[in-house]
Amino acid sequence: MKKILLLLCILVNLSFAQFGASLGFGPYHGMISVDYTMLSNHLTTNFHLLSYDSDYDFMGGIGITYHFKDATGPYVFHSSEWITGEKNSFEIKYRNGEAAELIENKKNINYWRLVFGVGYQHMFVKHFGAYFELGFQFFAGNGGYYTNFDIDVGSLDNDKIIFPGGLGIVVKI
Repeated sequence: MKKILLLLCILVNLSFAQFGASLGFGPYHGMISVDYTMLSNHLTTNFHLLSYDSDYDFMGGIGITYHFKDATGPYVFHSSEWITGEKNSFEIKYRNGEAAELIENKKNINYWRLVFGVGYQHMFVKHFGAYFELGFQFFAGNGGYYTNFDIDVGSLDNDKIIFPGGLGIVVKI
């Protein structure tokens, strides 16, 4: 009986669901995302790519939003991204004031980025709209929690607090 009820709930959910895509930049939507909206346009989940950097193997994740009204209006979101790759850096060793050797240091990157925030989405027509969002981010990695990730060096620190923002376009199918 539980399996039949679960299957019925999934089928009902799919019948009121929409698929969508977004392009832009933002802490929830990322650079590009694929969305699945359910519960009469109140709950949206997505898979997104955060950005592209050739030094990293993958920078992407999943997110969830709750829209207070319909697809047009304010929303709250949570986004969780995985950043993985390898960062190379070089160090010059000096002896007697002269460069003696060049040492290559490889750093394996494996961090989680967690973002909580708010946003506003406006649908101009039923299938096309735009969004603006602002969040608070922190990172988990190296056995601790940090507020900043230096993408050029591949290191985490607590030197600054960043509130990532973004805007872009949304297409619903």
